[in-house]
Amino acid sequence: MTLLTCALGPDSAGTVLMRLLRGARQSVDAAIYEVGPSYRWALVRAAERRIRVRVVLDAHASDGNAATARALSQAGAECRVAGQGSDRAHGKLLIVDSTVAVGTGNLIWRDAPRDRHLRFPPAGVPLAGTREWWITATRSRGVRHAAADAFAAHWGTAARPPAAWAAAPRLAAPPVGMPIPQVAPRVVHTSSRRLGLVVGGAAVREAVAAMASAARRRLLVTVPYVRPEAPPVRELLDRMIRASSRGVACALLLGGVPDPAVARRLATLPFAVRQMDPRRSTSGHAKGLVADGSVLIASANWSAPGLGGSWEVAMRVEHAGAAAYFAAAWRRDWETGLAIEV
Repeated sequence: MTLLTCALGPDSAGTVLMRLLRGARQSVDAAIYEVGPSYRWALVRAAERRIRVRVVLDAHASDGNAATARALSQAGAECRVAGQGSDRAHGKLLIVDSTVAVGTGNLIWRDAPRDRHLRFPPAGVPLAGTREWWITATRSRGVRHAAADAFAAHWGTAARPPAAWAAAPRLAAPPVGMPIPQVAPRVVHTSSRRLGLVVGGAAVREAVAAMASAARRRLLVTVPYVRPEAPPVRELLDRMIRASSRGVACALLLGGVPDPAVARRLATLPFAVRQMDPRRSTSGHAKGLVADGSVLIASANWSAPGLGGSWEVAMRVEHAGAAAYFAAAWRRDWETGLAIEV
């Protein structure tokens, strides 16, 4: 049986990820959009312990990527960059020994804070950070092989970090809060046949569309933002509209305040839309959905690149317990959210 660990950020996901990295024995393969100093040292330490470490970063130098590439190379790890064109290398994938982790956030403190003693709630102190969804799968040969193949293909198309990579100005970070209550991870067992790794923005779009079309009871979506003018996003919103017309309980939770033009378009939808508020909980950076007894945790934003050419990763899980865990998190964020203002 496959062992699944479901975790939320900021509650416990960072602690799960750091425990995973510190427990590495043979290899760490990471394809992460951004890796900052709060996780850089763990990858460097692993390389210094003679663990094989390979990291693919997106080809932007800011947010710590340039310094991470230099530090990894100096420690004997291998580092490459991808996404030099208009489409980003936006995945959040870790393969540590036999465990595969897929999530919505980057390896930076804002997205993945952790308890300094690596304790889970309620033992640790509450943490401030963006809302994230993560899942790890251990003892699933199929998922491990699929992730390894996806990483190998991604690695093969990536390039060495530019010699002239220098620190670029940091972008303004969104405000974050401290959601209460904070919950521990949930561990469940399931058959590997109930898991599916999805690679690529277009493939994520297809997975979301299929889940929306198959939903019969509920379709709960959370994304940081939506771009309704983009054809792939319009398609998914149309799928939600059709599901709502069938009597499915549909709702869309945004991670922050939408632009006025977007808010006006969203206000015409026949299902409820809310926005998260960092003053009442935190900002939402999770990209996922719960459809009946299934859950999808994805790196892809609802934009043309995110659902198109960007390198994205998602994990689909057909398990009532996993779906219930993320649905409960979605519900808590929904209840502290606000109606969109038009």
